[in-house]
Amino acid sequence: SVAEQNSFDIAWNMFMDDRFSNLRQAACGGPTGLKRFRQMLVNMVMATDVIDKELNGFRNARWERAFGGDTDLEESEKDKVDRKATIVIEHLIQASDVAHTMQHWHIYRKWNSRLFLEMYGAFVAGRSDKDPSETWYEGELAFFDYYVIPLAKKLAECG
Repeated sequence: SVAEQNSFDIAWNMFMDDRFSNLRQAACGGPTGLKRFRQMLVNMVMATDVIDKELNGFRNARWERAFGGDTDLEESEKDKVDRKATIVIEHLIQASDVAHTMQHWHIYRKWNSRLFLEMYGAFVAGRSDKDPSETWYEGELAFFDYYVIPLAKKLAECG
């Protein structure tokens, strides 16, 4: 989505600043490592986009391929392990994105209230055509039922 891409662009431009050349060298090694690092970061940031149904479909298909028991006889063991690691990292990033839903009640309320106020402010300012107060309760129940709980179950399943 646009929000995720904008956040990534800002962070990447900062990372590429000359002041961080030593950090880049330590994290990436060289141009090949830098390219791989960027690809991995893009994947991780895009993992936080839970609205895009197509992306979620791809993510779920990759999970099934990695953990569903289907074995590809032509695939190396290293590729299987790499796929599992990648999909688990994506799911950990997703969990961190909604971590307030898995913490103490007062933490959940604090961050949920802030999200509601942000979305309501966007509605009042004309940046959103949906009034979140009309469907907030039902939306939260659905978010838990169809996203948070299945995500937690997947993370428990992968060990």
